[in-house]
Amino acid sequence: MNILDSELIQNQLLSKGHELVEDPKKANVVLYNTCSVRDLSEQKVLSRLGIDKQRKDNGEELIVGVLGCMAERTNTDILAKNPHIDILVGPSRLNEISGLLEKLSDKSIKRQIALSNFRFRKGKKLEHEPMDSLEALDAARLTHGKQRKSQAYIRITRGCNKFCSFCVVPKTRGPEVHRTIESIVKESKALVQSGVIEITLLGQTINHYPDFARLLREVHDQNLELKRLRFMTSHPRDFTDEMLDAMAMSERICKYLHIPAQSGSNTVLRRMNRGYTREIYMDLIHRAKAKMPGISLLGDMIVGFPGETEEDFEASLSLLKEVRYQNVFIFKYSPRPGTVADKNLPDDIPWDLKKKRNNKMLEFQKQISLAEHQKALGQILNILVEGPAKNGDVMQGRTEGDQIVLFKGGERLIGKLVKVKIQDATALSLMGEVI
Repeated sequence: MNILDSELIQNQLLSKGHELVEDPKKANVVLYNTCSVRDLSEQKVLSRLGIDKQRKDNGEELIVGVLGCMAERTNTDILAKNPHIDILVGPSRLNEISGLLEKLSDKSIKRQIALSNFRFRKGKKLEHEPMDSLEALDAARLTHGKQRKSQAYIRITRGCNKFCSFCVVPKTRGPEVHRTIESIVKESKALVQSGVIEITLLGQTINHYPDFARLLREVHDQNLELKRLRFMTSHPRDFTDEMLDAMAMSERICKYLHIPAQSGSNTVLRRMNRGYTREIYMDLIHRAKAKMPGISLLGDMIVGFPGETEEDFEASLSLLKEVRYQNVFIFKYSPRPGTVADKNLPDDIPWDLKKKRNNKMLEFQKQISLAEHQKALGQILNILVEGPAKNGDVMQGRTEGDQIVLFKGGERLIGKLVKVKIQDATALSLMGEVI
């Protein structure tokens, strides 16, 4: 979601005549698009803000902006220790950034703030809910020239109404706001016409979109040149057989689900306010596998949630064993200010124990991922080439199931679908040869 937001902000500013530079030290406007899901993310932003303060103290003319979830969560509190911040914009008002920058070009005008005050939100709606002017930001994205690429994200829903006890998102991104099917299909067509061959639909709990199965079919059926359609992230409570059937019966919808469990213990799931049990979650997994044999599954797990016993932790390990994810994002619980868990549940699991459980789960899942990847040995898979790998002189691409594949090849392959015969596997990736 943040990658898409950053792209839309960049497009907005480029269309107004701004230029993008690779080195922050050469920029006279520095904008941080932030995340508040974990404390570590916010600490990184604060560290970089310190560097910008030094530049300003040395007399440089510099505009510094904090955008996104951290701006909304901290509200104006962040300004007390960082008075050098010039722009503070929440994720629901990113469409205003170019106008705020224009105002600051007048030296007599000082700091600009555009927040929605979601942190005071109590329920599914706000008394004075802001207009969804972000639609214009999505619709105006550039799909030509230097912006041309093979993969793209489309936002279909903004915000979340779930209120999981550990999660800060409902108070940073606000209530659920759904775009129309017509606007989403129109944007998908423009992207496909520009050369995009893989689209990922995005939403905080994407399958809570009204008539999500119909949306999937519409985007799929009205874009015959689209090679791949995928979506994330799904909530286990809202996934229907109709949605699974839409996936199974649509040839170019990836047989891939990012479906976070967060815990394998019903006791912990209740404290997390997830709204489902382990049994409900596993029923969904079994239904998905029955309709789409070979489906790729990605999960999220939290270790060290308040009150998590050794028995609760073992229940999470057994869930990994039963589901057999391709990969799992595993997080050590850290309290997020303003959440129910932070207010009502003491953070009673020692950090050393969190680290121990985290490492044990990582190693446990590593063995599962390796075994699942080894099933691909000898197979010929369709790979969408993304670019050079970070390590080594090889290219990197992904399967329909989002598995990373490494292989030798030139940059002329970037953005194309190629066939790769898989010759080796690790827990993190597959290796093969283009045929």
